[in-house]
Amino acid sequence: MELSAQALALRQRDTLRNVWRLRRLEIIGVAVLCPLSYIMVLSAMVFTPVSYVAPAREISILFAALIGAQLLAEGDIGRRLRGAAAMVGGIVCLAPG
Repeated sequence: MELSAQALALRQRDTLRNVWRLRRLEIIGVAVLCPLSYIMVLSAMVFTPVSYVAPAREISILFAALIGAQLLAEGDIGRRLRGAAAMVGGIVCLAPG
């Protein structure tokens, strides 16, 4: 039987409270910036060809790798940055086309 995310959160209230206490600013930042970035991309698509906007949006992967390494102390930063750099390289290749 699979639990929903809400049911799982209710079962682990102590853990949820601790995470909220320790990472409140990060949680609020994600809650605000994720929808804002989506709105910005939709707005950009009104004025710019989709072929430019969609790949450029993937640059966020690079920022996520850096933030994950610095703010959240995630491991294996070299592999993450190489993958992010490959994504940026693909964007650079698509841009002139």
